[in-house]
Amino acid sequence: MLERGDRVVAAVSGGPDSVALLKALTIIAGKYDLFLMAAHLNHGLRGEDADREEAFVRTLCRDMGLEFTGKKISMSVLEKRRGKSPEDFCREERYAFLTQTAKDCQATKIALGHHLHDQAETVLMNFLRGSGAEGLRGMLPIREGVFIRPLLKVARNDILAFLEKEGLTFMTDSSNFQDFYLRNRIRHQLIPLLRDGYNPQVEETLVRTAEIMRLDDEYMELAVRDLLHKWGIFCGKGEKTVPISDFLELHEALRYRLIKALLTDVLSSGKGIGFRHVQAVAALAQGRKGCGFLDLPGGITVRREYDLLIVSRRAGLDAVPGRRLSGATEREKSHFSYPVEIPGRVDVAEAGMAITFQFADKPPSFYLSDRQRIVYMDYEALRPPLAVRNVKPGDRMQPMGMAGTKKLNAFFIDEKIPRRQRDKIPLLIDRQSVLWVVGMRISERVKIMPETKKVLKLEIV
Repeated sequence: MLERGDRVVAAVSGGPDSVALLKALTIIAGKYDLFLMAAHLNHGLRGEDADREEAFVRTLCRDMGLEFTGKKISMSVLEKRRGKSPEDFCREERYAFLTQTAKDCQATKIALGHHLHDQAETVLMNFLRGSGAEGLRGMLPIREGVFIRPLLKVARNDILAFLEKEGLTFMTDSSNFQDFYLRNRIRHQLIPLLRDGYNPQVEETLVRTAEIMRLDDEYMELAVRDLLHKWGIFCGKGEKTVPISDFLELHEALRYRLIKALLTDVLSSGKGIGFRHVQAVAALAQGRKGCGFLDLPGGITVRREYDLLIVSRRAGLDAVPGRRLSGATEREKSHFSYPVEIPGRVDVAEAGMAITFQFADKPPSFYLSDRQRIVYMDYEALRPPLAVRNVKPGDRMQPMGMAGTKKLNAFFIDEKIPRRQRDKIPLLIDRQSVLWVVGMRISERVKIMPETKKVLKLEIV
């Protein structure tokens, strides 16, 4: 948890747990060659009481010969919390302050004073909210390699006894006695009820449960990490593509955990992502429909394109809820078109290929031009000018072997071409219709016939 030479920022509110933490760190600082400083955030919610706590911590640090840094949240900032509860807002502000303080003084660790009873309350609170293993594991002893909780297995009574032995006083936060907050109701009402009526060691039991869940959670996290590595999916905000056939072979628990990991990674946090969202993604992957779309909190989109599940985050205008890029705008951005000269060559950078056009002898009668890198066409059946471009609305062709024409969109669906790939597929067209879906199918209209006299050879290079 601590290493020799660590630079440590201790979060000190002035309460008994943080004062005990600070004192314990000063005792071992010399032995482990630690740099130690205290950080205090005045949340500005309790007026003079909060100011007295800040002054207390400042004096405590002076008496201990420690550096002190403090910050007070202004009312203007509090008024901009955008619907967040005071608890959530203050927690976010506190961690942001501690992180910035650590950065400013090049600290390697941030020490927090949570103890055994805090852990028990957290586990019970998460249970009531319907959390899985990630919530029931409670607070981690070490998080992100920076935040440490040295007192997490220490009981409140032991902390008070330590303070008495060291002759240290502390401040009492009056809001801890207000049952307006869920944590306080759990502390003052639910846990005493469970302790007196069901299990005298309920807090220790909850902490033991958290430890078991933490180990299970770590194993699942490693399993998910191995799967993502196997599938070539790496951390970052970019698009994630999962092979559905492999996904469906997993145990249901691992599927759900994998989905949660993907959504959290794309969003950079798990905020706003709940079990019902994970279930919706799982249902999309397991459904019979080859295509589907989900719009999730935080601008996350999940698409199913046949055997692929694609998780991404909207960008630009699309990141604004309720607004999406129109189909026309998307097509304009991705459209390409190149004229064809015969003989000649067309480089299609968008598809990462080039196509050559040249006259040739008639191929053997058994030559199958369909789905080849090399195809042959009846030159006299063409209706110049020719061009290579991508798909447009209303495009049709008569696939070789079919009696009638077919919309390209229907053709792509039948061929199970993912929607996101369709705009990148080159088409050879003349002034009448589509002649070749490059690399896939040519038109019945230009196939080589016994009476064909002039042959055009097309090759993907």
